[in-house]
Amino acid sequence: MATRMIKVAEPLVGEEEVQAVREVILSGQYVSGHRVEEFERRFAEYTGTRYATAVSNGTAALHTALAAFGVGPGDEVIVPPLTFFSTVTSVVHAGAVPIFADIDSESFCLDPEDVKRRITRRTKAIIPVHLFGNAADMDGLRAVAHEHGLKILEDCAQAHGTEYRGQKVGSFGEAGIFSFYATKAMTTGEGGIVTTNDEQIYEYARLMRGHGMPERDTHVMLGYNYRMSEIQAAMGLVQLDRLEASNHARIANSEFLLAELQDIPWLRVGKVESHVRHTYFWCPLWIDEEKLGMPFSELIQLLRSRGIEVRQRYKRPLYRQPLMIDRNFYANGKPWPGGDYGEPPDYSKVFLPNVEKVAGKLLGLPNHPNLTPDDLAYIVRTFHEIQPS
Repeated sequence: MATRMIKVAEPLVGEEEVQAVREVILSGQYVSGHRVEEFERRFAEYTGTRYATAVSNGTAALHTALAAFGVGPGDEVIVPPLTFFSTVTSVVHAGAVPIFADIDSESFCLDPEDVKRRITRRTKAIIPVHLFGNAADMDGLRAVAHEHGLKILEDCAQAHGTEYRGQKVGSFGEAGIFSFYATKAMTTGEGGIVTTNDEQIYEYARLMRGHGMPERDTHVMLGYNYRMSEIQAAMGLVQLDRLEASNHARIANSEFLLAELQDIPWLRVGKVESHVRHTYFWCPLWIDEEKLGMPFSELIQLLRSRGIEVRQRYKRPLYRQPLMIDRNFYANGKPWPGGDYGEPPDYSKVFLPNVEKVAGKLLGLPNHPNLTPDDLAYIVRTFHEIQPS
């Protein structure tokens, strides 16, 4: 039994964050103020967008952006089936209908050709997820969106600093969103942000996050309490300063591990296109259980017994989640009031071959910046010592 566990992830916070938060607490200014404004300005500058609107979390960012697009009852939004569930539930929160498209088997991101097959007269938007820090095929997706007059909302919750053809993600679509949840490449504990170059989307997002109030006691639209606090923003400013150094270490660790493990016959390393800067929120491996000769769950236990913690998420395609199968969105079974849409899709009949091959078989390796050369060497050695049954 291992005496020490190499953690799959560790929070990267220190005294700078403590001091920044302490200053806010002692100031007595907790609600959105000048720190939030500075964080928005600097994050927009970082992503190369004109505007950014900070909100309470990534799910709120998705909901806000879709509302700013005008997505509503009876509209359809195309989503991937391999990601965190908020990408899908935000569509339902907007009163719209999630439509699943398959993924590319190398990048694990939306396949533009399959997206094209899912478009109907009701399709309003596409949500590509830059999964694990990889970038979706934005050339292909933008071409499809342009041809059919659709909006793109980039879900960059796992892709802070990822680049596609030298341009940061979150700047390609009509809007992008980022999450600052505790496990992300940069964190504010909870938190999110909407990036855009469209002034109307920006203005709508600012109203929606603050009860629809352009000024005190005046409510001009249905809004929510989606505001980011000054405490979150203070922490975010420090985290943003160290993001590039953190990404550099995460990329170096991941590329080392993947290069050293790529010849093992019971796993597969995904391809990263030369025009993509993958930031490796996850360092993903696809595991072939048949060649390995043991179930995935046993592999995880074996690695843990040898002191290596790993991730396994997204064990099934999202169209197989109970909420989707039961279509238990609201009391009447519909996420939208009336209209002529009819019944929600029967998600139990959805079958997308590429995601079916990889769901539940993706393993995330430790790759955080606190890993030592000895940690990395031990991970490589341990994997090479595992013999197929």
